[in-house]
Amino acid sequence: MTDLLRARLARRDWTVTVEVVTPSPHDAGSRARVLALADAVRDDDRVAALTLTDRTVSLDADPVAFMPSVLDRVSASPLVHLAGKGRDVRGFEVALDRCAASGIGSALLTGGDPVANLPAGLDALEMLRLARAGASEIVPLAVLALPRNLRSAVSWERARAKRDAGAEAFVAQVSWDLAEREIVAEWQTRLTAPIIGAVMPLTRGRLAFLAAHRITGIEVPPALRDRVSAEGSEVAFRRVALDLLLLRRLGYVGAHVSGVLTPSLLRRVLDEAAWLDATLGDDWRDVWREGVGIA
Repeated sequence: MTDLLRARLARRDWTVTVEVVTPSPHDAGSRARVLALADAVRDDDRVAALTLTDRTVSLDADPVAFMPSVLDRVSASPLVHLAGKGRDVRGFEVALDRCAASGIGSALLTGGDPVANLPAGLDALEMLRLARAGASEIVPLAVLALPRNLRSAVSWERARAKRDAGAEAFVAQVSWDLAEREIVAEWQTRLTAPIIGAVMPLTRGRLAFLAAHRITGIEVPPALRDRVSAEGSEVAFRRVALDLLLLRRLGYVGAHVSGVLTPSLLRRVLDEAAWLDATLGDDWRDVWREGVGIA
């Protein structure tokens, strides 16, 4: 099995990862949809890796346990999320060992909220240090908080601390703020580490989900929220293509796409992003602003 993501990060080549929510072992329908997507992207070299979230829907939705099923369907090693929530040092080390034994080359290490009746959990910095000391064969990635969510200097210091703890690449949180995206793009040079930008389709359903769950770090500008409320879902996927264009033109190494699980929609987004990149000139920022509703 190839490790396409590791190779592209090392070369700073543009790449795309596609996030899927790891399903519970009891959710046959969701498991089938994820595996169908894995089949669909197997021969599409634009997608370097599927990424599997860690115990998002339930504590038994374990990406490490789900890996063997995914590995049977893909030609490139997935990117596995490992969250600190509910884990102690030994539990984290076991998860890392299982990843390494399965041939997983990269892991996105994140903290997490406390879970009742489980260990207090691990901070991302501690997880990065443990991975550097005990799993040198795995490339550790970290989440990069945006300047909006923390004061810019604090956000930068946190990013630098994660790099010093062992992060070899970053996934920057989703944003619809061009200035914010530009600031983070400049951090690649200062961190001497590649940064992938997160993107997602923003639909009325997704707005309702974000409002209900208060996802940390995601803020939707009022103008965009109003526009989404009045539009159909088709427009949302064009905005994802525009976000891919933005990240590429700003010099990010790639895009971390979530919320696009239908193979035909994913192909359409990637095709449109490639077409926009090939046809738009210096006016791309104006086209992006119009698409986001802040022109």
